[in-house]
Amino acid sequence: MRPSLNAKGPTTMEALDAATWRSRCAQRMAELDPDLTRSEAERLARDVHAFERTRAMAPEAAAEFISIEMNRPERAPFERRSTDRSRQDAGAV
Repeated sequence: MRPSLNAKGPTTMEALDAATWRSRCAQRMAELDPDLTRSEAERLARDVHAFERTRAMAPEAAAEFISIEMNRPERAPFERRSTDRSRQDAGAV
């Protein structure tokens, strides 16, 4: 059975370890902004991975999302949730 498709592709994503996710995200950030140094891109990728919403995305999609959002003049600030949802769900029965 083939995975269902939405407008952006398959609804399932391969599971990536954190280091691979951050590396791919940093690579895409560097492609999107050639003025970023590799260390700046890696730091940004760590920050992006720390957010539940962007961590759930494919790393390249997260980099593109951040690039678009940061270039919007009326953008809202990025804020962390008070409690990580994965921790809330772990306690649910």
